[in-house]
Formats: sequence, structure tokens, C-alpha cells
Amino acid sequence: MTQKFSELYKKTIESINKYKNFLIISHDFPDGDCLGSQLAFFELLKLLNKKVTMFCGSEIPYQYSFLPNSKLITNDFKKINKSCLGSSCVCICLDCADEGRFSPDMSHARQRAAILINIDHHPGNTQFGDINITEPDKSATAEILYEFFMYGFAGLINYNIALDIYTGILTDTGKFQYENTTSNVHKTVSNLLEYGIVPADVFASIYENEPFKRFKLLEVILRRIKLDEGKKIIYSYILQRDLEKLGLPLSANDGMIELLRGASGARVAALIKEVGKKKFKVSLRSTDTTYSVAELAARFGGGGHKMAAAYSKNASLKEVIARLISFA
Repeated sequence: MTQKFSELYKKTIESINKYKNFLIISHDFPDGDCLGSQLAFFELLKLLNKKVTMFCGSEIPYQYSFLPNSKLITNDFKKINKSCLGSSCVCICLDCADEGRFSPDMSHARQRAAILINIDHHPGNTQFGDINITEPDKSATAEILYEFFMYGFAGLINYNIALDIYTGILTDTGKFQYENTTSNVHKTVSNLLEYGIVPADVFASIYENEPFKRFKLLEVILRRIKLDEGKKIIYSYILQRDLEKLGLPLSANDGMIELLRGASGARVAALIKEVGKKKFKVSLRSTDTTYSVAELAARFGGGGHKMAAAYSKNASLKEVIARLISFA
């Protein structure tokens, strides 16, 4: 560990020891790393007898309902503003490169909270916290938390924390298939398994527990697939009415982009999801190590990693597709 991170860890531990109230915020449309990290930190703070509130501005994907305490995450920020945020509260933001991905006004949270702690692994993090623990070389924010917990709270790591961290690393490494799967990842996972985690059970909970109607959604996505051979981009889209018709949440699309990602002849895969009126979220994947979808996402104000990134765009579906292809 470098001197820089040792000092940042010490400052974070000082804040944890000093304050009683904590607000842990995850970004909108959370993934396994974001939720796993949020729940792991929640468990740690509760073991330290802290008062802890978790917030997420959008629905919690059903794939992660097996994680302990996931039902305690609230989306009522007004209530939090009255009961939690204040001069004695530490606000912890996890797995987010910039404040734009949080639905609450973070400037308001910054003004009211005693300290804002930013922990993330995305390249280009804007360093928006009072304390910024940002390590783009890590596979997941959960991997950073494991290192931090081992540094200051090794004796408190239990099954719940290990399960949360394992889930974060599993999902953000693409089931240990992406190029961010380092030797350190495997060492960390090996240590986590010592707490009684059963990998097959975790895998089944996330990837093998789908409602039948999700396969009907897959049918819709496959029917709409287009391949631009010139730009080497394959894409499809989901509309809100598709989800409403099937009675599915937006999170039902999780993992479907990986099917597009495997197409031969395409270096970029995109799944375009309608999240509001003329508002779309675009998920990007690539298997071409010479191409960066993070750079593509950045052109639209988004970000992520070289092989997996995302951005949001306010426009018509036709405009979103046209702009995506023009810049790919």
C-alpha cells in the first residue's frame, strides 16, 4: 500500500470513529458492485454501533435481493434530509465517478454533512469528496473496500461483509472474465471464501433466478438487433412500454448486453434503455482490447472502463442511435 492511501485510510477511520450518523449513497441504476459495496459498509458501521441510513434513487435490482439488508435501502431523500443529514453526519458515496449519477442534489448534501467521503474505482473520478479514495487499478469498488476493511477493521469482517464484497467483485469482473481480473482479485476472493461463501449459490441467485417474462424481454431485444458492419457496432433497445407490458422492472435487462457483446464482427455492443420521456441510458461493452468504450461514453458525458461503460442521453430514440453510430 502506498503512503497516499495509508493516509487516506487513516483519515477515513478517524471520521468513522468521530461521528455517529452515516448516510451511504449509491448511484442510480445500481449494479452488483455498487450495492455490494453499500451493503458491506452498512454492515461494518452497524457492527461499530453507528446510526446508518442507505439511499438509492432508483429501484434495487431483484437479482440482488438475496444480499443481507438490501431491503433497508430507501429512496425517500426528503425523509433522509430531515432525519439524517446534518453537521454530525458523514456522507459516503460509493462506486461513482462524478456527482451527476446521484439523483439527489449532492451540493445540498455537501453543505449539510460534516464530511463527504468518495470511494470509487472508475478512471476520471472528479474527486468530489472531502476524502477521495479512488483507485482505477482496482477491479471494483468492493475490492477497495476489502483492502480498507482489512487495514482498519479486519476483526469485524463477517459472512455478510464477505458476501457483499464477493458479489461486487464477481459482477464487476464479468464473472471473473474481464481483463480487470488480476491475481490480486483471485487472492482477495480466495480469502473471502474462508467466511463460508458458496460461489454456486451466489451465481445462482444473480444469474439463474430469472422470471419467465424476462425471456420474453430477451425475445424483444433480439428481434430489434442491428449490426452496423462499417462501424462494427451491434445494438438493440428496450422501451418503457416493453417493460410495462411484461410487468418487469428496468433491472430485468441486467446482463443481456453480454449476449450482444459476444457477436463476431462487432467491436462495440450497445443496449439502449428508455428510462423516461426522451431519456435513455446506453450501456456499452467491447471485447476489442484496442478500443475503449469508456472514451466513447465520455463523448456523451458518461464514463466507465475500457471494456464496459455507460452514458445517459436526453433525445429521441432515433437521435440516440444516430449519435451513437456516428461517434463509434
